[in-house]
Amino acid sequence: MRDTLFLVNPRAGSGRASRVWEAALATYPGTADAAVIASAQPELSIRVLDEWLQNGGSRLIVIGGDGSIHLALNRLFHSGRQSEVALGLVPAGTGSDLARTLGIPSDPRAALARALNGSQRMVDVLAVRGEGSAGGSCRYVMNVASIGISGLVAERVNAQAKRRPTTYLTSTLRALCTYTSFACKIEADGESWYEGEVFLLAFANGRAFGKGMKIAPRADVADGLADVVLIRPMPRWQIPLRMPRVFLGTHLEKPHVIWRRARQVRFEPAGPLPPFEVDGELIPSGPAVFEVLPGALRFLG
Repeated sequence: MRDTLFLVNPRAGSGRASRVWEAALATYPGTADAAVIASAQPELSIRVLDEWLQNGGSRLIVIGGDGSIHLALNRLFHSGRQSEVALGLVPAGTGSDLARTLGIPSDPRAALARALNGSQRMVDVLAVRGEGSAGGSCRYVMNVASIGISGLVAERVNAQAKRRPTTYLTSTLRALCTYTSFACKIEADGESWYEGEVFLLAFANGRAFGKGMKIAPRADVADGLADVVLIRPMPRWQIPLRMPRVFLGTHLEKPHVIWRRARQVRFEPAGPLPPFEVDGELIPSGPAVFEVLPGALRFLG
């Protein structure tokens, strides 16, 4: 355990991650020998995590949600050790959509056993490189990067200190009251793919986001490609009627949806739009390139 770090987000799942960590200490006494970060302050967590990575740790296990794994992923890439350090996940967040794609058990004890004792596999990672108003920066994404109403929904969800099982659904319904579609141009693998109005665009490594919405039901985290799913605008009254299809993953063949697989997508909006949503977190929107990094991460379980 001395080469292992547990990153625990006390705020994940409205405190669930802290309870999971306490149970882990009781179930696996050896975890007491591991390093642990259990701070609600992201800046402190980043500083301590960076120090641990510089000192040569080899196993990082996140107890939290998609936002927690997003933080860990980006620090791994920042350190340049993403191919050396194995990353594991014990889902304890509000959405925990990545865990569904990876087949990680929802039971924390089973998930922890898998992270500690399971084999390692190489999985893809998404890179989002901003251009212009996005500042030229790069963010790494494990699950889904999306554009459109998802940014407004993530803003509403993240603003709530205590999240309930219905938080994502109610935030989505409220965002629908004010959201308007946006115009853009999209290139996929160097070819013009779409130009026009868009309701939602997802660049997906994982299959689900927004607490179980199967936006890319055929996605594979190890195929070297992203599933690019575009939903066209529709009359506002039709949206609640069509939402169940996204939860079921039966929307891909409908007329208002187009999708394809691609290694790289170049996105150019015609004007301002909501922030990009990446693993449930928010980053500035604007012209950007979305790219798959095949087999870039060592994952536990």
